[in-house]
Amino acid sequence: MLPGKLPYVGASETTNGVTAYIGQQHIHKGGTISVSYNGSVAEAFYQPVEYWATDDVNVLYPKDFTLTPAAALFICTIIKMEKYRFNYGRKWHLERMRDSIIRLPVTATGMPNWDFMEQYIKTLPYSSQIYS
Repeated sequence: MLPGKLPYVGASETTNGVTAYIGQQHIHKGGTISVSYNGSVAEAFYQPVEYWATDDVNVLYPKDFTLTPAAALFICTIIKMEKYRFNYGRKWHLERMRDSIIRLPVTATGMPNWDFMEQYIKTLPYSSQIYS
């Protein structure tokens, strides 16, 4: 690793998962969620800017939409609630993650209710500190 300004996301439960700043090119886009499956298992963080992630981290990319910071924080909280199912001996690796069901609020048509998630997060104390 070369010293630099690019966030390096590891299996950490603090500082948004960022364990260092490096001088390499990014491998992941901003607007994604990082979930560690080794070390601090099931720690989920919204990553607003481009970054590099260790092999101990799975990166969740949204399909066909832009993930807002507020909706991402809602999803991260739900993911962290699954933490009790996994540990160092029973990692939440990619195959298990693909088989997992993350329960989100839905619309009448059964699609994720992104508006509800956004509005809910915005009702919380200090939500004005979330940048969109």
